[in-house]
Amino acid sequence: MGTVVPTESTMVDGVVGEVVVRFYEKIKDANKVLALEQRCEAGENGNNMTLLQDLLGDPLSRVRHYPMYTMLVAEVNYEIVGVIRAGIKTLVCGMRQAESITAGSRSTSSSRTEEGAAAPIYARAAYLLGLRVSPNHRRKGIGLKLASKMEEWCKEQGVEYIYFATTKDNEPSLKLFTQRLQYTPFRHPVLVGHPVWHHSVRLPSHIEVTKLSVEAAVAMYRSIMSTEEFFPEDIDKVLNHKLCAGTWVAILREDRHWSSCCGGVTCRVGENVGTIESSFVGDKDEDCRPRPKSWAVISLWKCNEIFTMQLKGAPLHKRTGALLSRCVDKMLPWCKIPSFPDIFNPFGVQFMFGLHAEGPRGPDLFRSLCRHAHNVSRKDGCQVLMTEVGETDPLRPCIPRWGKFSSDDDVWCVKKLVQLGREVVTRREDSGSCRKIDVASEHGSSYDWCQSSCPRGSTMFIDPRDV
Repeated sequence: MGTVVPTESTMVDGVVGEVVVRFYEKIKDANKVLALEQRCEAGENGNNMTLLQDLLGDPLSRVRHYPMYTMLVAEVNYEIVGVIRAGIKTLVCGMRQAESITAGSRSTSSSRTEEGAAAPIYARAAYLLGLRVSPNHRRKGIGLKLASKMEEWCKEQGVEYIYFATTKDNEPSLKLFTQRLQYTPFRHPVLVGHPVWHHSVRLPSHIEVTKLSVEAAVAMYRSIMSTEEFFPEDIDKVLNHKLCAGTWVAILREDRHWSSCCGGVTCRVGENVGTIESSFVGDKDEDCRPRPKSWAVISLWKCNEIFTMQLKGAPLHKRTGALLSRCVDKMLPWCKIPSFPDIFNPFGVQFMFGLHAEGPRGPDLFRSLCRHAHNVSRKDGCQVLMTEVGETDPLRPCIPRWGKFSSDDDVWCVKKLVQLGREVVTRREDSGSCRKIDVASEHGSSYDWCQSSCPRGSTMFIDPRDV
């Protein structure tokens, strides 16, 4: 449950009469905010087609899963004409290794846990999302007032960095944040989407997929991805959340037997979930088993329980063609025809996160996990499966992609709100425990995430709460 903030009204001078920016109040504002959402576009898809978002009756549905959150509304003559949301969490904003700080990158867990190796730098950060202004009240400074007031609230909560996502062609948004509010464009992730077919897809017979327990998944992610940018400190809460469908690991069936995994006794890993889980718990655990030479992992977030999407304004011939493809696919399922999903009515989306692969066969195993995620989404009645990765993420070519559901134009912008005067990194001791270190006192320098570069081949951990 997020933190409840006071609901005091704040008067702000405006150019369109009296503008009141205040905290959201559920009883009197819920229906008004939902009506505003329906009037605003969530995105454009060209040819006068509009992608609309339905929050399923809960205006806070996209932020209530953060450790702390709030929403502000803007009123003119008691009419809600704008909203903005923010969620606060602690995440990795870089890593320190050999007296240098860089963005996260994929590597084996052993290089991350040794003393003196990469140590993550954590920061308290806020993610802005859901900024909406009524079409009749745009270009009148309301968005600026909402964003400025939200920054003030974030400062009061001790937030060091604040960031948001938009697209390159969203000129009003980029102009507002980069020119008026001094945000810095600093990452360009890629949004990748794929339709969920009417039929399930078959996984290769030589690949085995196992669902990990939450405890094993948490230990595994902390072991192998704890230095990636945006990695959340509360990864345990993310994976324990009711919206997390699960975490799956793929291995080769030929690697189901390790001569050393059970003290020299051969065992079938697929029939002993505890054994395969123990291989992903961590290198320091005395009970852990050696990991396979090649493996991949993926987690799934049920966005369909937070919101639905709908494409409006599609011409009749496109709707008819999509309907015919689904009818043929339903009548001839053995043909595996790639039918176009029904995105002209409200549809659900599921999101893949925590993407990782290791070993020479890692990419192939990852592709199979994407197929498995497709089948899980199909059972949940979703129409689209999506994920987001860094611009140069090595797994990007392995993700199934449809151009209509994908975008290379995302822009993430960041701003430093407060100067804390110190940096805290976490290092893992030989005993497995973590030790926090004030690196500013050690090195006499201050790290600025806004100025950090993104090395080629680096990766980002996309927190599903940011979707």
